[in-house]
Amino acid sequence: MNISQLLAVDLVLAVLAAGAWIAAAWMAISSTADKRPAKPRVVDLALLLLGLGVVATAARYALLPALAAGSWWFASERTTISLPLTAIPAAWAAMAGVPYLLRRRNTGPPRSRELPGRVGRTQEWAVLAMVSAAASAIASLALTFVLGPFPAPWTLAVLLFLVAGTVMVTRLALFPPFQRPPAPPAPAGGNVSPGGSVSPGGSVSPGGSVSPSRSRMVGRRTTAAAAVAGLMACTALGSGVFAWLGSRSADGAVITAAVGHHRGVPTAPVVAPIPVTSLVGDLPDKAVVRHYELIARTEHITLPSGESTDAWTFGSLPGPGIEAQLGEVMEVVLRNQDVSAGVTLHWHGYDVPNAMDGVAGATQDAVMPGQSMTYRFLAAQAGTYWYHTHQDSAEGVRKGLYGTFVVHNPTLPRADTDIVVAGHDLGGLGLLGSSDRSSIHEAAPGSSVRVRLINTDSLPQRYLVDGTAFKVAAVDGTEVNQPQEVTGKLLRLGAGGRMDVTFTMPESEVTLRSDSAASAVVVVAPSGSGPASSAGEGANATAKADDVSEKTPVPEKAQPGVFARTPVLDLLHYGQPVAGTPEPAENVREEVLVLDRQFRFVDGVPRYAFTVNGAAYPLVPSIEVAEGDTIKMTIVNRTAEPHPMHPHGHHVQVLSRNGVAPSGSPLILDTVDVLPGDVWELLLHADNPGIWMDHCHNLDHAAEGMMMMLKYEGVSSDFVHGGHAHNRPE
Repeated sequence: MNISQLLAVDLVLAVLAAGAWIAAAWMAISSTADKRPAKPRVVDLALLLLGLGVVATAARYALLPALAAGSWWFASERTTISLPLTAIPAAWAAMAGVPYLLRRRNTGPPRSRELPGRVGRTQEWAVLAMVSAAASAIASLALTFVLGPFPAPWTLAVLLFLVAGTVMVTRLALFPPFQRPPAPPAPAGGNVSPGGSVSPGGSVSPGGSVSPSRSRMVGRRTTAAAAVAGLMACTALGSGVFAWLGSRSADGAVITAAVGHHRGVPTAPVVAPIPVTSLVGDLPDKAVVRHYELIARTEHITLPSGESTDAWTFGSLPGPGIEAQLGEVMEVVLRNQDVSAGVTLHWHGYDVPNAMDGVAGATQDAVMPGQSMTYRFLAAQAGTYWYHTHQDSAEGVRKGLYGTFVVHNPTLPRADTDIVVAGHDLGGLGLLGSSDRSSIHEAAPGSSVRVRLINTDSLPQRYLVDGTAFKVAAVDGTEVNQPQEVTGKLLRLGAGGRMDVTFTMPESEVTLRSDSAASAVVVVAPSGSGPASSAGEGANATAKADDVSEKTPVPEKAQPGVFARTPVLDLLHYGQPVAGTPEPAENVREEVLVLDRQFRFVDGVPRYAFTVNGAAYPLVPSIEVAEGDTIKMTIVNRTAEPHPMHPHGHHVQVLSRNGVAPSGSPLILDTVDVLPGDVWELLLHADNPGIWMDHCHNLDHAAEGMMMMLKYEGVSSDFVHGGHAHNRPE
């Protein structure tokens, strides 16, 4: 089994153990009031449940070596906290519970020479042991679902108090204090009447009635049990309120500047921090300026299939394609016509100056209806990228606020046919480019074709190229060194990721399909074989593609099951290594990001949130760096879902995935698709000062907490979350 499956088995065993211990403890407690001989079947069930609890608990810890082999972080708190927390009570419950239940089955309720109604010590220890095991098993689940891999000492103290308090309340509520049998009555006083009444001396009559002092003792114990239970409830409630108040700090909170604590020794605060608005970069005086204007608006879209839906767009789906050449200056004016949630422009994968990053609440305020903002930056990276809103992006991108961005290198030859395909799911309607049906492009046989694939969705996409062998020429905008020809492999793009596919046009059609757009297909047809749609995007291109689909038969859909049967190309071993690649510096600093799913308050709302190191945004501690630092980042995915982690303003070099180093071309990414059970080691060079988001590009996960900051020391931001601009950076 892989790590993800082992984690799932561990969770099932934890739930099974907790359920078994709770049921066994409940049956033991119920038996304290039952003085009749026990039915063998009932005791057998109790023994079975106790055995199940022991086996499930032991099985969990038999998995620990395999989990630790994947990474210590898969077994960390399970080993250091959960193991002693549950193993000791489970052993106690087995040693105390089994003998008691066997005796109960064979002889009925224990006979005591103590006061009538007084249960024996055997039953008391058995019940308390099973209650302890049940409380500890529940605490172990709380460790998984609430506390996480880096529990604060006070949270552990609360957890242990609740476990101990549960046992104490059980002891106080069910079991009276031990009393020795009364001494024989004295002749002068304290005589017992024939009817069994209690004499003034306080002894017990043969009839078994209890003295007033004993009644007072029982009353005090009931009061004590209620007091402990009340204290436990207040502790749990207070912890919840404390967590809720902390989550509310997002609204109106200012991002503080990093002051160098990353070096291990606190330094003096920066006297005059640099505001993010001043980090605009240097622009050449005589460079060519590429000017674009994007208008965000709400509209009702009708797709080539005839399906229609409400959307938020930049004027088309995708938005207007933006192109430039290296060395040119981009000038993009964003106007918000009527998108009430507000908009921004984030240049995904492009290492722009921080002021141009387009994150509401971090580098700017959201652009509200009637407002505008201009983005200016140098086109300094060639490759395939995209842009999208970073204000309430989980909703905005899903509804259509995205577009393509391509920068060409004028010193390199361009493909004869260059096609940009943005895959997107628009309310259940799968798009490839601007169409949910067929899009036809022509290419002369023997000519070069480049297809730029962009996953603008929040979920992974798999692409099938049929009709020719191909090469993956670039990944996330970075060229692959000496790519080999590929046949019979799928291309998997995590959310936000890109791949450029190149091939020589054959004499027959080449088709491109995605598992996320079952009814859409991109067809590259030999020139002269029929009318072709424009390679551009927008309303005109949509109309042409629709016209073509009427004249040209729509190709058959992909064969059933082809996406399940076909293996995925592993980029870790694709291409050729680059000679003379420098080894990572020895003075790198290490950061670990453990991705989990836990119960948290997100902006004051209780959710089953996505967390980083046990916290949900904005409470995730930032990674603080100084310009020139090199960071080794280890990302551990302990959830059942992939997390495409995207650091803004930077690319990362892959050092290893699950302990295996790349054997092909150096893998430089800006969106790292961390699958369940994966451990990635990445190298990040801090060479772009600012305050940057680092988040899961499944934007729903980001909205539910999986975001954090990469902050350079000496940089500050005056923008706030919420506030008058209603900034929502997720």
